[in-house]
Parts: sequence; C-alpha cells; structure tokens
Amino acid sequence: MNPYSRFRLVSSTASAAIIVAGLCAFGQPLLTAVASAAGPGTGLWIALGGAVTVLVVFWLALTEAIFPSLFRFNAVRRAILGKYYIEGTWLQAERGTTGGHRLAVIDIQPSGRTFIFSGYALNKDLEIESNTLIEFSKFEWPFMTYKYRNSLSDGADGQREGVGEIQFEMNRSAATRFNGYAQFVKTGRRNKIEGAKLTKNSEVKRLRSLESRKDVLEKYWSLFFNTTLNTGTASAQPPAARPVIIETTRVSVAERRQASSASTDANVVPRRRASDWRAEDTTPTADRIRAKMEAEEIEDEEAYEEEFEDEAELYAGTDGGADDEEDEVMMEDDSGEETAEVPDEEKEDELTIRPRRRAAER
Repeated sequence: MNPYSRFRLVSSTASAAIIVAGLCAFGQPLLTAVASAAGPGTGLWIALGGAVTVLVVFWLALTEAIFPSLFRFNAVRRAILGKYYIEGTWLQAERGTTGGHRLAVIDIQPSGRTFIFSGYALNKDLEIESNTLIEFSKFEWPFMTYKYRNSLSDGADGQREGVGEIQFEMNRSAATRFNGYAQFVKTGRRNKIEGAKLTKNSEVKRLRSLESRKDVLEKYWSLFFNTTLNTGTASAQPPAARPVIIETTRVSVAERRQASSASTDANVVPRRRASDWRAEDTTPTADRIRAKMEAEEIEDEEAYEEEFEDEAELYAGTDGGADDEEDEVMMEDDSGEETAEVPDEEKEDELTIRPRRRAAER
C-alpha cells in the first residue's frame, strides 16, 4: 500500500461527508423551493439536474483544491500519514563509490498528495560530486523504488541517470532509518546506501548554514564511516615583515662629529713608547731589566723608562731603529689633509728624550 494514497482518500471522503451533511440539513427546504419555482413537468427535472451539477462541482472543489491546500501543513500531513511519515531532511551514506565514501543530503518535501525527493552528494573534502532528483518513484511500504537524474554529469562518464531502491525501518513510530542501494544505469555497480533522518530542528538549521554545516557533516560522517573529514586548514602564516625605510636628508651635528673623530682615529698611528718593544728588545740592558722584573726586584717600571729610551737610540741604525722610522713616517699625512695633533703627553716625552740623546752622542 502506498501511504500517500491516504491523501486522496481523506480529501474525497471529507468532501463527500460535507456534501451529505449539507443535504441532510438543507435538502428538503431546497427541493421545495426548486419545485415551486420550476413547476411540474420538465422544468422540475431541469432544476434538479442543475442542483446536482452544483453539488458535483462543489465536491470537486473540495477534493482537488481546498483540501490539498491544507495538506501542505506538516501537522496535517503527520496526522494523515502516521507512522509512514518520511518527509524531512535525511543524511545518506554511500559506500563503495568510485571516488570513495560519500555523504548525501536528501530532502523529502511535500508536494500535494505526494512528495519531492532531491539532494546532493559530497566527498570527504566536502566537495559536491553529484546531485539527485527523482523523476519516477513507486512507493509500497516499506519499499520505495525510484529513478533519478544527475544534472552535474554530461553523460560521458555514465553517471547521468540512475536507479535505486530503499527500505524504511518498520517501527510503531515514524521511520528514521533506511537502507538499500543505488547505481547508475551505464555502470552496473551497486553502491550500498544507508540513511538517517535529522530529528532535531537545530541540526537542520545548522545544516542549512554554510558556517555551521561542517559540524553536522563531521558528526554523521564519523558515525557512518568511523573516519574524519578532510576539513583541516593550512596553518596561518605570520605576516611578512615590512622593511622599515628611514629617510635621512640631513646629518646631525653629533653624527658629523662622530664621523670626523672616527676618521681621525683611523689615520693617526700613535707613537710607540719604550715599553711597547720591551718584549722584542734583545739588548743586554733589556735582558738585564727583564730579569730583574721577573725576579720582582723592580717596583716602579717608570724608573727604567729612560734607560730603555737610551738603549733604543744606541741601536738607531739597527732594525729597531728602522721600526722607529716607520712609526715616524706613518704619522705623516701624505694626502695633504689636516694632521692630527700629538697629545701634550707625548711632546713632553720627546723633550725629555732629546737632551739625553745629545749626551749619548758626546
């Protein structure tokens, strides 16, 4: 038995009941008025035929227009279908497909005395691969056989048209599960399908929203296939550091002073003191002083500074003197630039050395 044949039965019966009730209540006065107006003979029969025609038209209006307009309300449909009420939103698991498992969103919506069966299928990446629109169905509880069309296919892949059959579970209440198969006409391979009805309005609303449908699909994908969806997103990359451009149009006074001091320090070679070549001096006097220093007999190193200077003058013609000449040459500014001033401390050293140099020459 097709449960949807109840709609025609209900509408016909309700229309007939209304007409019979009207005749019982107003039939006798209406016949009397028609007979008195038409008179005896042919006119009476014409009047009676017209009254019957009016009743038939009224019955058809109730059956085909008025009551079907009431059948669009879910409360009325639930009352008529009872435990055969299958309309709503279903999630259908398709196993054994060519590209792997798929999850289809199926909508069974009312359409007068029948229903509209349509939906779409998604893969593991939540990409729509096909859709379904029933062109013909035969519903004999608990089985429903149907032929569907996939408008996303151009027919070259053999997935343009298909057939399927499902069986609803038989409970005392409305069915919430079904199972069966579906296959495309040109492939011949059957895919097992299993469906579950969404009974919570919150889940239906979330499924209709692009922002939250992922949560619902993840839940049922895990229940059907015991796996998870490929919904991971790439980690957010930190924003690239933007180069900071500093415009320097004018050089401050402090920077100019630092640059001038740096250039002066780089060009000036300080005069070497006697203590700088003590480790390199190999004269007997230097050896004697180093021996005393190692024996910790010298407390004031400055006391022997002049003695080192005299020793250096005696070896002016040797390599040590050549080193001094190189030091003196390096202090000269060949480029003609400003010559750095020699600190006063070094000038005093030169004054003290020169008189002693004359004594050594004598």
